Amino acid sequence: MINITEKKKCCGCAACVGVCPKDCIEMKEDAEGFLYPSVDREKCIDCGACGRVCPILNHVAKKMYEQRGYIVQHKNPAILRESTSGGAFTAIAKFTLNRGGVVFGVELTDDLIAHHVYIETESELSQFRNSKYVQSCLVGHGGGGTDWLNPS
Repeated sequence: MINITEKKKCCGCAACVGVCPKDCIEMKEDAEGFLYPSVDREKCIDCGACGRVCPILNHVAKKMYEQRGYIVQHKNPAILRESTSGGAFTAIAKFTLNRGGVVFGVELTDDLIAHHVYIETESELSQFRNSKYVQSCLVGHGGGGTDWLNPS
């Protein structure tokens, strides 16, 4: 069973929530508004899945790779103004959508919760623009797109 004793040893990714076979872990907000896992010890069967999936507990050594950088600017000035990536995301997303794919991203709800959703049309792309410098919520929130962990 995962037990967070120091907040710096949790990145709030919710991988433990997603892997729990008994749904006994939920992300709960602390006094500062950050989400951390909380285990219902009555439901927990001590299978250890949460600990095995945790990226902090299971640190993988980084491999060094040659790096390259690219500069991209969208040709549409309106999209460029709304984008922090130079509009690269919008261009790549349009390419994907025009070929029948779906695009995943983060949208901000009216109550300022950032959550992951997918879209299927170009008209929905604007919800992914602009930076969201907050912890994103991976579970339990609906919105403009389709919540990829809770599609109902």
